[in-house]
Amino acid sequence: MVHSADLGMVELMDVRQICEYLIGRRRAVGWTQEELAERSGVSVRTIRNLETGANTNPRRTSVELLLKAFGTTLSSLSQSGLSTGGGAPPQVWIPAQRGDRDRGADTVDPARWRGTRPPLDAFVGRESDLRHAVGTARRSRLLVLTGPGGVGKTRLALAAASRLQPLFRDGVVVVDLTACPGEQQGAAQAYETVRSAVLRETGLAHTGSGDAEGQLLVVLDSAEHVVGAVSRLTRELMEYHPRPHFVVTSRRPLTAPSADTWEVEPLATEAAEDDGMPAAVELFLRRVGSGVPTLDLSGRLPLVSALCARLDGLPLSIELAARRVRSVPAELLVSAESSLHLLDRIDTGGLSRHRTLTDSMRWSLEPLTSEQWLILRHITAIRGVFTAEEVLRGHRVDDEGEPGRVIGLLGELADASLVRIRRGRRYEYETYSLVREYLTALREDELCRELEPDGLLMPEAS
Repeated sequence: MVHSADLGMVELMDVRQICEYLIGRRRAVGWTQEELAERSGVSVRTIRNLETGANTNPRRTSVELLLKAFGTTLSSLSQSGLSTGGGAPPQVWIPAQRGDRDRGADTVDPARWRGTRPPLDAFVGRESDLRHAVGTARRSRLLVLTGPGGVGKTRLALAAASRLQPLFRDGVVVVDLTACPGEQQGAAQAYETVRSAVLRETGLAHTGSGDAEGQLLVVLDSAEHVVGAVSRLTRELMEYHPRPHFVVTSRRPLTAPSADTWEVEPLATEAAEDDGMPAAVELFLRRVGSGVPTLDLSGRLPLVSALCARLDGLPLSIELAARRVRSVPAELLVSAESSLHLLDRIDTGGLSRHRTLTDSMRWSLEPLTSEQWLILRHITAIRGVFTAEEVLRGHRVDDEGEPGRVIGLLGELADASLVRIRRGRRYEYETYSLVREYLTALREDELCRELEPDGLLMPEAS
């Protein structure tokens, strides 16, 4: 117990319970002791002594500052029952204590989690993404995770939600939007379908204003085909309800001006100097070790790195390649004319919303207009990194407005996560290898049918 007379509320409370509460909150949001010190103004030494039990008689001001960093007070803790005067301490869910490099998903509280749960296997190469997602989703009411298909947006969103769950009284709700009709079939229908699905799963009303209910974290997964509807609905729900926070995964950015957007990049295939094993290589070796434990590729890292680079560092492709080496040598995966042909016959299982890699690519390509398709076909013929100027030089320009239109279409393909951008003093672009292989494999008549379902002929690319 804390016995100092000037501690007021604290003297009725068990310091051990307060410390457990603070430790649970800190771990839930993914902060280090140093990060908590920065946010609270309390020294790292004081925090360490509290958490280890070395300090059993803390100053009231220190306790209040630490609680304030998590948005609570001594009074609210006392009212919730955190006292030795009879009430049971509040249920504080503390994530599993494992190293970040070996961490799969934190264990969720099933009573306050609805929808898809995070996978339990190791979460490789996403430590900085996870810290950013947790921190941003905590302070911002709308976080959008973008990136190409198979990069791991859903997994990152679920991992962040599991860390954040203790901060939301009503828990986490995950809504899969894949089955909603795309906006190319009608914006009004798409909005109504999305609205019905979200309101049904979350229990939020679409009327009223300023209510205190719905202290939820809502994950809206796979929104790329309904970005307009999701932008509109999240804006309206945030106006009606002051408490829910939203995390959206989408291959396309939302149009909501209030959104914080984070691009989920492919895993590194080459290690920076003194940075250890590249994350893509580590993921591949981990999955091979789990699926084919008798196969040792640890002494052939250049081969594994080359394979991961060919697969653009995309986790879904790397996981499928790790399954394929059960029957096909890694050398063949690297040297084969088409990696897609070898990987596309493997069912993705629980790794993706889509059954195969081709299904995933079609999901990204179906909404494209004929003009976007023409530019995509043109740039996939360019090997390696290219600039906007190189696209213009290789594309027929018939009028004064054509250059701006072509660059605009290139930007739209980048927004659709079909083209990778390297931002620097000048922007450089690169198409993903499997997208290029997919388009190359399509016969011309198949391509025309996919591009022009209404039967119109697509103009020839120059």
